[in-house]
Amino acid sequence: MTPPEPSPTDSAKPARGARRRGRWLLAALLAVLVTAALALLSLTPLVPEAATPDTASAAAARNALQQITGSDTRRGALVQITVTQRELDGLAGLASEALAPLRIRARLQPAALPGQSRGGEMVVDMSRELGAGLWVNAVALVRPTEDSKAAALPDLAVTIGRVPVPQWLSHWALARLWRQAQGDAAKPVALEQALRRFTIAPDQARVVLVNPGRGAALAGLAQAGGTTPDPERLAAAYCAIAGTAGADLPKLVRLAAAQKPPAGISAEDHNRVLLTAIAMRAVPEYREKLAGSARALVADCGASADPITLAGREDLAKHWALSAAISATLGSQVARSMGTWKELADSSEGGSGFSFVDLAADRSGERFAMAAVKPQLARTVQTRLVAITQDQILPPELLTRPEGLDRAAFERDYTAVDSPEYAAAVRTIDRMLGNAGVP
Repeated sequence: MTPPEPSPTDSAKPARGARRRGRWLLAALLAVLVTAALALLSLTPLVPEAATPDTASAAAARNALQQITGSDTRRGALVQITVTQRELDGLAGLASEALAPLRIRARLQPAALPGQSRGGEMVVDMSRELGAGLWVNAVALVRPTEDSKAAALPDLAVTIGRVPVPQWLSHWALARLWRQAQGDAAKPVALEQALRRFTIAPDQARVVLVNPGRGAALAGLAQAGGTTPDPERLAAAYCAIAGTAGADLPKLVRLAAAQKPPAGISAEDHNRVLLTAIAMRAVPEYREKLAGSARALVADCGASADPITLAGREDLAKHWALSAAISATLGSQVARSMGTWKELADSSEGGSGFSFVDLAADRSGERFAMAAVKPQLARTVQTRLVAITQDQILPPELLTRPEGLDRAAFERDYTAVDSPEYAAAVRTIDRMLGNAGVP
């Protein structure tokens, strides 16, 4: 006897059940994603937009940076860094501008934990815009360990949105950042070994640590968030121009640009190497910072002690070369922020004054660099650099721009760096650079 064939209705039941289960799984997955998004994201930033930088905040940031990156203490020696709330404000403001759209705020406050009436803690807030009106906010609460003399990592309580991060993961990330900051070290020191003391009071934070070396500053930044030139190619490019004596910047640039690119390197990467090598020769006090992991390779290059000049001025050559190197490795936003904040700091008491001539050299270096690392323009820029002249780097009319302005004079004539008067002055500089053929 032949069994009855299943009816169409009977065969459709499993298919409908599978589709129903699929819809439920999809709905459950969407619910999980929405819940995670609600926990991590926000419609408002935790950190407000940074205030317009002024002379006081720029000077405070420079004071802190000089302690962090400017120490002449030899590698491996102990160095003490002490920062006040004002200096933290300055550092956070500079970082927020250089790393925008990331916003950063750091606060010192009395300890909130029971039994810690004498100590303090640091709160670091961060906000990052994602677009479509969404923000991700993070809070890091930093406290010294109970034994402030112990060589131990600080207590870290990190929250992203409403999601707490395990302390072991926060410590791992901190140790990794510290390792990256030692971009030039053949044998980097572990953070647990480097950190010797860390204390926080309501008015200042103090850390005693093993100096990772002067080269850590820019090399580490480039490794963490930029593009690091190949060390062997950088060493070869630098050693080829290191002995150049009594030269002006255009001659140095021509000598560097005349080097034939090695096989297998793109035009934009070759330009990045050349601009970094030029800055190492023109700005000897930053040579180790720029060399990064090429430090050992350039140690015996026989560098000349003669200064490099632009329009007869050593400072202008340094401004152009350093701005170009930073733009090529870390980006124009970092270079532009550092240039502006430096001039603001110079307008403080005892400084050389705000200089629009220096700013013009900064912007010229930045513009050359940004064109030099664009694939579609890199070869054209190489050709131009081989025959560059002083007027094509910094037009003579820009040498007459205002400079030596103290805080009172700058604020009287330009108010602040976000004012229409200041914007007009910068537009004039950019127009003159464009007329001279600066990319």
